[in-house]
Amino acid sequence: MPWFVLMLVCIVCIWGNSLVPGEGSGSFSLAVTQWVQGCLASVGLPFEWLTNFIVRKTAHFTEYLLLGVVASQAFDPKHLVSRQTIFATALLCATVPTIDETIQLFVAERSGQVADVLLDCCGALTGIVARSQAALRIRAR
Repeated sequence: MPWFVLMLVCIVCIWGNSLVPGEGSGSFSLAVTQWVQGCLASVGLPFEWLTNFIVRKTAHFTEYLLLGVVASQAFDPKHLVSRQTIFATALLCATVPTIDETIQLFVAERSGQVADVLLDCCGALTGIVARSQAALRIRAR
């Protein structure tokens, strides 16, 4: 049950971020970009390559990777890795970004992007596969 609660918290956070108007969302990601660039520069690494676009897309992938892991655990707490649990997890992880990008259609200075849904699904799939592989290793012991 705690995994379902955590999964719902992840979804609420994702959708909550989509309700932030474009100016606020852009300002936050720009601040993250500048912070990471500063960290890279402080240790002598090149930082010019890191753009706001890369930070935003990495955030998409990462938040859905986390959702994929958490949802997999919520739907499969006994580490059975069945087709049914993988299907349920994948269905949820495809529905959430679709709704997420739809929400953005109604928020000032935001837009829903099919490419973001695909990127989000790739992140979720990565999380589902990683967690499933870990579950199979645990079961094999």
